[in-house]
Amino acid sequence: MIPILTTLLTGIGRRFAYCGAIIAAVGAAVWILFRQGKHAAEADLAIRRADARVRALQTSKDIRHDLQNTDRADLERRADRWMRD
Repeated sequence: MIPILTTLLTGIGRRFAYCGAIIAAVGAAVWILFRQGKHAAEADLAIRRADARVRALQTSKDIRHDLQNTDRADLERRADRWMRD
């Protein structure tokens, strides 16, 4: 009777160890995927912020250039139109 119980318990132990190893491997894979996704999202956000900053600086440069090259009468006309709107 003891050898039969030992065989059954050993078989159950191996099954639990096998299932535990599979669950641990799947859990590690999921954790790695989430971690990589988080890092990718942070990198994407940093790139979008940098692009927005570059666009804002370019727009500011263009506006400053336009204002410096426009005559006074045109600036006054634009300001009047802007104040009406």
